[in-house]
Formats: sequence, C-alpha cells, structure tokens
Amino acid sequence: MLLPSRSDLFNIGTDEVLARSLARPPGQRIAREAVFIEGTDINLILGSASAMGDEIMRQLAQHCAALILDSSEGDDLSRLALDRTCNVVARKGSIPSVVTLAFGRTNALAPGFSLPVGTKFRTIRGTEFALTQILTYPAGSTAIRFASAVAVVSGSQGNVQPGTITQFVQQPPDPTLVVTNNQPAAGGSDIELDAPLRERVRLFFTAARRGTKAAIKFGALTVAGVEHAQVVEVLDPATQRPVGIVQVFIADRAGTANSLLATAVRDALVEYRAAGIVVDVFAASVIYVAVTLRLRFDAGVDVDAAWAEIQFLLVSEINTLAPGEALEVSLLYEIARRVPGVIVLDDALITPNADVEPLEFQSIRTTPELVTRA
Repeated sequence: MLLPSRSDLFNIGTDEVLARSLARPPGQRIAREAVFIEGTDINLILGSASAMGDEIMRQLAQHCAALILDSSEGDDLSRLALDRTCNVVARKGSIPSVVTLAFGRTNALAPGFSLPVGTKFRTIRGTEFALTQILTYPAGSTAIRFASAVAVVSGSQGNVQPGTITQFVQQPPDPTLVVTNNQPAAGGSDIELDAPLRERVRLFFTAARRGTKAAIKFGALTVAGVEHAQVVEVLDPATQRPVGIVQVFIADRAGTANSLLATAVRDALVEYRAAGIVVDVFAASVIYVAVTLRLRFDAGVDVDAAWAEIQFLLVSEINTLAPGEALEVSLLYEIARRVPGVIVLDDALITPNADVEPLEFQSIRTTPELVTRA
C-alpha cells in the first residue's frame, strides 16, 4: 500500500486552494506563486496541514504494518501472534538453561549424605546452577550419581560447555566429592526474537492437522529453550518406504542441546505425533566453520567499517542455521555483496571452498574470530 507523502499532501492542498481561488473575483484571487513563497499565510496554512496529514499517514502505515505478519515487530507482533493463533503462540520469555550434573567421590568410608534442592554449583567464570532434585549418597557408596540442575540466572549466558561446572558454592559434606557436567548446559534463552516467532506463527496453521512433519516441528518449537528443529522421516533403504520412525534434531539458539531438553521435547510431541509412530528426539551438537574472504573495495570506502559490517552479517546469518542445514557458498557470496562499496569477485571466498554439509544432528556455527579477511 502506497500512502501519500507530505509533498503529495501539500500539492493536493495547493490544487484545492487554487481551484477555489478561481471562483473569486480577479482582484481577490490567490496567486500561485504566493503558495510556494515560504512565510506567506497560505504557505504556512498548507505547510502545517500537510505536516499534520503526514503524521496521520505515518501512524496509519504503522498500524497497517502491525496487522501483517511480515512487517509487524515487537509488541505488535506479540499481539498479532496471539490474535491469529487463538492465544496458542506466545512470545517465549527469557528462561534459564538446564543441565545434568555428574557427581563422584573416592572415600568409601564416608557416611551417607544428601544435597537438597537448591544446592548451588558454578563454573570457573562464576555462572551458577542450582539442583532441581535431591542428590543422595548412601554410606560407603562411591558410584557416580546424576542430578538435574538449572541456571540461577535466565538467559543464554547459562549455556556453558561440557566439563565447566566444577565448583561448589558451599563446601560439600564429603571433601572428596566432585562435580562436573558431561553434557553442555542448554536451553537458556533470552526473550524470543521476532524472526523465530514469525516462523512459529506460520507453522501453527500447517500443524493444525497434527501427525505431519510440519506439526512435529511446530510441537518441538513450543518447548521453551528450543529454537531450531529438524524433522526427518526414516525410510527403508531398499524400498524408500516409511518405516514408522521419525527423528527430530533440536537445538537452542547456540545450536546445541542436551538430554533434558530432548526429554522435554519428547514429552511435548505426544500431542503432535501420530498415534503409534515412534519419534526419537536427538540433541544437536555444534561444528564451527571458519570463513576467509579476499575482498576488494571501491575508492574512498571505509574498509574497516565495511569489513566489520560483513563480519557481523556473516556471523548473524550462519548462526541461525538449523541442525542438518547446509552452509552454502552462494549464501556467503550473497552476504558479502550486501555491503555497499565492497567488490566481491568469483575468487573472493577462500574458505570454505565448497558447501558445508553437516550431519543431521550437527548445527553449523561460527564466531567473529573465525571470520577473517585475507
């Protein structure tokens, strides 16, 4: 929808004033030149009226954009999602990551003890986690035991790597007790961004019949902390016919997941999978890809600023790939060509030199340090 600009509104007012002026006696008519001379009474009247009209058009455009899924943003998009899906699809809030902690001890003569819910542990950088279930050690037992925990603070900062939760906030009852996390802490997420919320609204309608691949993907994405889901129907290698098994590969915003997140998705999919169909849920892992570009720049271009923008765009785009989704060379060229003043020839991409095809359970990610310029 194309709305009139302030200039259009001013010209409409001018045409109306001059048309009415022609109906007046010759000595009382408004000269056309007077309308365009800044500071004349008629110029000020038309200018202020066109400014008010322009503001009305701006607000009209905003309200129209708020009613369209592709252009709606922020709170408008949140309201639109709820309205279009009968309050089913709501923007996900900030949530903490979850993790399974592994405990072990070496003192077979130590008495039994329990660590209550809320007992805290932390990484060397100070990210804290608290038990969500009681950990009990019988007297004399040195077996490895497991207990689930949740990050104390919500957000993606709780998505820490395996083997990093190793410290006790308070001294444990047994000094030989050690703790670690064999899997990454996953599922911690900041407030859901507009792009994934739009995707979930679109999936809502294709998932209405349930039992389809689209429905299973939608069901997986309803779980807090899950931002990507890839659904694969297992086929018989000989006949290429379905064997009644569906595989779902999930990841949080960082591209990874763990067994706790997979269990939550498996439970949620009971309402979305077809009865009698086996749905296996797998946590994705991350593979990091380095990108090296050889670029040229137009004369007078701020090379450092242009490169910083390319680097930001590459990291942002690559880090939205879902598990199993390939990183295509054509995408890297297209991203580099978005920045004005950058000359991207056919030999601009040094690495990777071909499309990167991950396994179904792998998410491709990169970092600013891995995106370099030759």
